[in-house]
Amino acid sequence: MKSTRRELLKVGGRTILAAAIGRSGLEFGSEFEGEKGPKDLAKLKFSQPLRVPPILSPVRSDATTDYYEITQKEADVEFMPGIRTRIWGYEGMFPGPTIKTRRGRAAVVRQTNRLPGDTVVHLHGGVTEPASDGFPTDMIMPGESRSYVYPNQARGATLWYHDHAMDHTAHNLYMGLAGLYIIEDESEAGLGLPSGEYDVPLILQDRSFGQDGNFSYHAGRAGRIGARGAVMLVNGVSWPRFEVATRKYRFRILNGSNATAFEIALGNGRPLTQIATEGGLLTRPTECPSIPLAMAERTEVIVDFSGYPLGTQIVLNNVGGEGPKSEIMRFDVTREERDENTIPEKLSDWEPLDPKLAVRTREIEFGISMEFNIHPLIWTINGKKFNPNASLANVEYGQVEIWHLKNRKFGSLEKLHPVHVHLVNFQILERNGEPPKPWERGWKDTVSLGKGEEVKIIMKFDGHRGRYLMHCHNLEHEDHNMMARFDVV
Repeated sequence: MKSTRRELLKVGGRTILAAAIGRSGLEFGSEFEGEKGPKDLAKLKFSQPLRVPPILSPVRSDATTDYYEITQKEADVEFMPGIRTRIWGYEGMFPGPTIKTRRGRAAVVRQTNRLPGDTVVHLHGGVTEPASDGFPTDMIMPGESRSYVYPNQARGATLWYHDHAMDHTAHNLYMGLAGLYIIEDESEAGLGLPSGEYDVPLILQDRSFGQDGNFSYHAGRAGRIGARGAVMLVNGVSWPRFEVATRKYRFRILNGSNATAFEIALGNGRPLTQIATEGGLLTRPTECPSIPLAMAERTEVIVDFSGYPLGTQIVLNNVGGEGPKSEIMRFDVTREERDENTIPEKLSDWEPLDPKLAVRTREIEFGISMEFNIHPLIWTINGKKFNPNASLANVEYGQVEIWHLKNRKFGSLEKLHPVHVHLVNFQILERNGEPPKPWERGWKDTVSLGKGEEVKIIMKFDGHRGRYLMHCHNLEHEDHNMMARFDVV
């Protein structure tokens, strides 16, 4: 899994080389170390309306299944006014089209690769057979196709699909290979939650741009720390504004960045009403002054704009964000509408998993190894590099286990590791010996493991048998060995 000179040129040649300054008149330069963005942010912030990714229509349907076709291809997209950026996108879009399906109704998605590099597709949060889970070595080579089968038997939730190719996940996703996948649940229908145009996805990402307007992909020190950017994107729009009515909105928020964590909060100090995590609805709404989102984490919140006069502007902030990335987007209250529905006190029924049911506790350490070669920094799990042919753990089908995740301390190289476990949703039992934080008490598939932190999670492996993955969702860490295979037997 070592990068050759040819691979580095292929990855970086087109996107990093600078040419003329873009036609928009924006001047590009270094806002932060290793992060390129426009110097004149006044021309960008809140100047463009938010775009919502289109819903993908099936090419055909039968009594049990919807069938979709997606082509992965290059396209030129406008992230900033007057500047065209070459992307790799599902259907040539950034982000890709949203697939919306219903619980209990299967989906078959045929993916065709028209890109210059190999790809893999993973349904993040999906409960799928191993052949459709997106194991990194199950490549779709250029010119080839592969069909993925998604049973959609799990709870209604906001999932996402993205690239998972061995060694190239970080670059492929940075170029645009990501989209939302929403499972709707009939149990939500009677809750009166905002729906239709008032149910809005927000995909948060950051990107760097070269002087030619193309992406400038830098993976950080030694090529392995993590790619960050100076420009904040929401649904592929830089610092957008979104016109809202005087009523409640449901926002499905995904941190789709490679290596940047966010902490979202309303700029006026009002709390966010959280209603769901990665695995679907909470039992009850939770009021949160802010909600941290590590890479790949999702949350769903309701914001009520009914108490604001027309003309009010509310910024969605990134608490602790540096410079221009301290702000994400702006809500503009522009019209009056009546909204008779209230947020229900009870959202769903589910019982916490009992730790007494766990047949074992596994200790899993996320750390660093140093080697004397051209790339000395190796991200590891339990001290080992990723080996796709070896299983770190054999888990019995139907059993409950507790995994004790530890972020090994390693001086200045100690980093955040968002840990994603394929196949299952889990519940957090403890964070550093204390109860989980208010915003992480639902069903989850990704957990933030901060510097020096320890987290215990509990899960039941009753989905499918076969080989699956656990890995860090800092994508540069993932590409450089911080993955482990586990087998459900």
